[in-house]
Amino acid sequence: MATQPSENEICKALLDFAAEGTYPDSENIVAANVPSSAISKELELLTQARDQVETEISSLSRDNDFVIDDWISQAKQLHADLERSRLTAREIVKQHETTKPLQLKVEDAAAKVDLVEKEIVFNQAVTDTLVDVHGLCQRLGATRALCQNGQITAAIDNLETIERSINLDTCFKHANVITLLSENLAEMRREIVDLLYIRWNKHLELDQNQGTLTISADTLEETISALARLDELPAASDKFQKDLFLEILDPVLLPNMDCYSHGVRVEKSSIAVNPEPSPASVSDVLDCITRIFSFLRRSLPDSILTSLSDSFIPAVSSKIISHWLSSAIPTELGGLDKFEATLNHVLQFTKTIESLDWHGQEELISWTNQAPRLWLTRRRVDSLDQVRQVLAASKWDSRQVERVEKRQVSETDEVLLDNSASDDWDAGWDDEKEEETAHNADEDVSAWGLDDETDDTKATKPGIPDADEDEAGDAWGWTEDDEDDQAPAEKAEPKKVTAEQHVKDNESGTRTNPKEITLRENYTITDVPDSIIRIIRQQIADSETISQPLHSNTLVSSSGAGLLALPTLILAMFKATAPSFYGIKLNAGQMYLYNDSLYLSDQVRQVADDHQLPRLHGDIDALEKFGKLAYSKEMQTQRTILADILDGAQSFSQCSEQPFLGECENAVSATVDRVRDVYKEWQPILSHSALLQAIGSLVSTVTDKIIIDVEDLGDISESQSQKLVSFCNQLSKLEDLFLPQVSDNAEPVPMTAVYVRNWLKFQYLINILESSLADIKFLWVEGELSLEFSADEVVDLIEALFAESDYRRKAIAEIKRASKGL
Repeated sequence: MATQPSENEICKALLDFAAEGTYPDSENIVAANVPSSAISKELELLTQARDQVETEISSLSRDNDFVIDDWISQAKQLHADLERSRLTAREIVKQHETTKPLQLKVEDAAAKVDLVEKEIVFNQAVTDTLVDVHGLCQRLGATRALCQNGQITAAIDNLETIERSINLDTCFKHANVITLLSENLAEMRREIVDLLYIRWNKHLELDQNQGTLTISADTLEETISALARLDELPAASDKFQKDLFLEILDPVLLPNMDCYSHGVRVEKSSIAVNPEPSPASVSDVLDCITRIFSFLRRSLPDSILTSLSDSFIPAVSSKIISHWLSSAIPTELGGLDKFEATLNHVLQFTKTIESLDWHGQEELISWTNQAPRLWLTRRRVDSLDQVRQVLAASKWDSRQVERVEKRQVSETDEVLLDNSASDDWDAGWDDEKEEETAHNADEDVSAWGLDDETDDTKATKPGIPDADEDEAGDAWGWTEDDEDDQAPAEKAEPKKVTAEQHVKDNESGTRTNPKEITLRENYTITDVPDSIIRIIRQQIADSETISQPLHSNTLVSSSGAGLLALPTLILAMFKATAPSFYGIKLNAGQMYLYNDSLYLSDQVRQVADDHQLPRLHGDIDALEKFGKLAYSKEMQTQRTILADILDGAQSFSQCSEQPFLGECENAVSATVDRVRDVYKEWQPILSHSALLQAIGSLVSTVTDKIIIDVEDLGDISESQSQKLVSFCNQLSKLEDLFLPQVSDNAEPVPMTAVYVRNWLKFQYLINILESSLADIKFLWVEGELSLEFSADEVVDLIEALFAESDYRRKAIAEIKRASKGL
């Protein structure tokens, strides 16, 4: 077969035709399947070449003057040849275009043949898949028949074979029938599992109504093996364990009342729980559990027992500890022997579990080894709970107790104590001067020494030396024991005089011999401190008992020292819970709490001294501060109430005119009544001296406010002065509250100035309001007005009371001159 000429060859033939006048082979051009566009392009180029040749010939004819007829003839011949060549090319293009429909028909026929071939392959695949599905359906039917005949193992074999066939057969991977086959397989699996669970429940029959478990060992292994092959054994085993706990073990382990449990009856192939509970000890419960475990070990195969030991035994151990062993820890020493016997029984129980080739008893062993610490923890919890029970169950019965102290005092101090009828033994407990710092809520705390203030903050009055300490307080020892608790501002005026007199005696050479005196006072406490101290004494007594050789071999012999730490916790529990109980159960509960705290601290101090327990000294100090803080809170509350009542007087401005006069009268009257009501409420609670000290502090609050309000008045008319004197005299009637306790028939003299530190200043204020200018000047120059008022205060009062005059200027000048002389 001759080869077809290429496109380049045909183009070269056309060029040769243009040069030599020869025609190319049209059949070759058509056979070459040259595109019509290429042929047209070549013809266009030939035409351009012809035109160029003609142009050049014409140019040459003009340039060369010779005959060109031959050339023209050849050119015409060339033109004719080109026209024929164009016609031939067009014919070639036309013949080429007629071959396209034939080519499309060939391609269409080839596609139809390919589609038919694919349809044949697909139909064959569908036929093969349907044949396989039919075979699988027959095998599923055979598997279902095996299940119905009880041949579970053979049914599972068939099921696994079918599953493998589906997974390995590639014709099912992309077929929709795989979903239907999977659903049929899942349904077949559920039928087999349901049948296995029925068999499982027959082998391990739990009767919830009767509380019995019956185990049939026939074909149990086959059922277990079948469940394991279907991955259902863990779920079945878990359900069995839960039911076993609920129906058999829980009635034994969970007492429905204290020390009551259900027993069990064990037979050859069954075990039953007694329907009625009976009294049981920890040992009885452990024996019941041991019988249950032995029955299970004897009746169940190892495949089930292995899972039991993994989770079953730890759960049983936890319930034994939480429901029986923890409550079996005794709180009294008398139960230690029984407790040790219980611990030995627990250890024997763990050995029994080990002998059954089980594990999970480690928690029981650990609990037994920690018995001393657990016993101490139980004692701590019990002692703290006793404190709570004492406060919750107390009848709040009250009784009088006596405080007795013996002190070495000088003759001067003894005279003071005799004159005051021992009213100052409790002076160091008061915080009466705290209101000097502008209603600070923490003032009483500072007074009790609960902050870090030192004696450097002491404020002394003009002309009064720092040596004006309370000699009676020294005699009582408050400056020794409670130096930090006593606020410097608590020194009352008569105490200063006493100190000055003491200095004068020493300067005159008088020597005083010390003398021992006994001071006694009664105050009221509730029944709570006695109960608390009994709890503390019990811990100390038990600590000493278990430290004796008789208990040297007991498990808790090492806990003796730990018991000595419980009094600290007991006192802390008392401090934490007492305020709420006292505030709810008692009127003036904070004052009762104050008395109870100080009484309890004395009793704890005595216990610490008797048993050589220095560790309690810090707790004693903390308890005393706690009591004083309760006292301080109550005092602050009463001060706030009195201040609010006095605020109704509106600083006594325009107190001689209505309606302000009525408001002032009501405020002063209500203030006096309030002080008397508080006195009546506290009188049966506090000791007499503490009562006077507390009431004196409240009266000081009132008088301080009145003094400040009067001094702030810029102008005081005569009518205002008279009303102010009337109000002050009404308050002065509170003197009858400060009568000392005397043993003879002598008329007692009020000791208001001892307990109300600004009482003398208040009385001098009354004198100033109702005195003439000359009398005021005399009191300053010749009297003791300068001990209570500063020169500026007196000058301000004079300017407010008296109009501008030469007499007023001279009096003020003389007062200022006299003050400089001081």
